[in-house]
Amino acid sequence: MEIIYTLDGIEHATAGLIRLTKDYKVFTFSGELGAGKTTLIAKICQGLGVQEPVSSPTYSIIQEYELPDESLIYHMDLYRIKNISEAVDAGVEDCLLSNELCFVEWPEIATSLFPAQTIHIKLQTISSYKRKLVAQLP
Repeated sequence: MEIIYTLDGIEHATAGLIRLTKDYKVFTFSGELGAGKTTLIAKICQGLGVQEPVSSPTYSIIQEYELPDESLIYHMDLYRIKNISEAVDAGVEDCLLSNELCFVEWPEIATSLFPAQTIHIKLQTISSYKRKLVAQLP
C-alpha cells in the first residue's frame, strides 16, 4: 500500500489503515523526525473513535487510549529507548502481546519484539506539506 497525502487529505491515508485494524493489531511507524508519525496516529485514533486528545508518548513511552467498545489502543514511542531490555522493562512487550491495538513510533530498537503479523509503515517527507506513506503488510 502506498499513499501520497497532504495534511488536508490525511483522512484518505488513515481510511485505509483504519480498515486494516480489523485484521491486524500491531502497527509500526518509521520516518524522520517531523515526518508526521504522531499526527497520523492521532488521526487514526480519532477515526477509530478515541475521544481524548492524542499526543506523543515520547517521555511517557506508552500512552493508553480507550475506544468506544472499551478496547484499548497502546501508543508507544521508542525514541528514547536504548535497548531491548529497556523496552521490555517499560512494558512494550506486554502491550504487543495484549491483543489490543498497538501503534509504535521509532520501532527500530525493538524489532525482535514485534509479532510476525505486524504492519510496518514508513513515512517519507516529500515537501513541507506532502507525505508519502508506504505500508508493508505481512
